[in-house]
Amino acid sequence: MGAYPRVLLTKRPPIEQVQDPPEITATVENVVVSKSNVDRYLQICGFGADSSVPITYPHVIAMPLHLKIMGTRDFQLRPGGLIHLSNEIESLAEILPGAKLDVAVTACNYRPMYAGLAFDMATEIKQSGRAVWRETCVFVSPWPDPATQSTGRPPRPPRAPKTSEVLLEKLDVSMRTAWDYALVSSDYNPIHLEHRAARLFGLKGAIVHGMWTFARSLAEAPAPEIPPGTRLQTQWLTPVQMPAQVSIKQWSTEGEVHRALCDAKKGRVHMYTHWAANTH
Repeated sequence: MGAYPRVLLTKRPPIEQVQDPPEITATVENVVVSKSNVDRYLQICGFGADSSVPITYPHVIAMPLHLKIMGTRDFQLRPGGLIHLSNEIESLAEILPGAKLDVAVTACNYRPMYAGLAFDMATEIKQSGRAVWRETCVFVSPWPDPATQSTGRPPRPPRAPKTSEVLLEKLDVSMRTAWDYALVSSDYNPIHLEHRAARLFGLKGAIVHGMWTFARSLAEAPAPEIPPGTRLQTQWLTPVQMPAQVSIKQWSTEGEVHRALCDAKKGRVHMYTHWAANTH
């Protein structure tokens, strides 16, 4: 949490004045995968206690480097209002508790979008010099007046079809959920933890972490088969404002498996992830 004052209080220019933001890289070597933290993550995200390191967990390892980058003066966007739009994860090899990893994160590829100025937070994790995990998070810093800055329309990913299999009909999501995930992930963004802080950034109230919704959807039984080399692509469509009740659904189309976390009452898709089905 010590990084957050620097992240949130460093002065940034208005987004309209941001021009040619620099590419920023942060690295760290020999990070040991903590078994105790993995075990807490498994519990909070709903994985079985005997599960291996989930494909979403290395994001937690990279999170301190996200904060290091956002805390530098060269990072020109305001971290407090950033929105996590989408994600792509590629797991290249199994990661075990106790492994020593080298982590490199780069903020890059800035471009205007319909909602604001977007950029990639690209991560590569290596073990013994070999890449074992990659991730690209797409974040956006919103325009103050989207109507005057828009360069397109928001994408409209498919909704969960009526024939979807309901894996979990109802799950309560509360502020306790958000705080538990913050403690295990080091993501203390105030929009997830305090209603008043969330309203300052234009939200109706605190929203649960997007990466928790991603992990929780994958954790629901039956556990999906995701072999090494598979790319998971994820989009967040609407935030989960707490308290909430959500459901988890699954369906397949054209050789891909889809999982979605939806509003339990209205059926609205909050997030969905998809990957190529294993045909072997």
